[in-house]
Amino acid sequence: MSVKTVKLRLSESGIDAAIREIEAYRDSLKVKAQRLVKELISLGADICRAEIVHLGIPNTGYLLSRVTETTAAIVCDCEYAVFVEFGTGVKGQGKPYPGIAMAKTAYRYLGGTTYIRTKDGRIGWFYPADDGTWRFTEGMPSRPFMYNTANELRRRLPETAREVFGRD
Repeated sequence: MSVKTVKLRLSESGIDAAIREIEAYRDSLKVKAQRLVKELISLGADICRAEIVHLGIPNTGYLLSRVTETTAAIVCDCEYAVFVEFGTGVKGQGKPYPGIAMAKTAYRYLGGTTYIRTKDGRIGWFYPADDGTWRFTEGMPSRPFMYNTANELRRRLPETAREVFGRD
């Protein structure tokens, strides 16, 4: 990141010139900060999509298509994204979500449906499949694609900021 040096002539016109230079620098910082946010969001959306693929989430087409960028956020507007992120059921408990977001919500494993115990001792629930049949599941482990995206963006932030703020 560059440091701005302002030379000051000790006169009324010199002070006015220094003030204008400082104000122009302040304004350029605002523009660069906005550019940084825009670049991080674009980068983050790409990372998020790559995480969805990398984590081996089944039937990713719809989930991938719902990752979008706003002016200040990466959004995954998919009705089941939270279940993928946090995990569900017994399998979710076995491989839980690594972040703190789940603790800040009312989400909990084994908390939202009618569970049964099978003869062989498995705990889960039945759900309707697309082919009209019913299937049994014990849930799924957490696949924290948004959590991983946030961590990768944190890791890349200093380098990205140096790039953006180093440009003219």
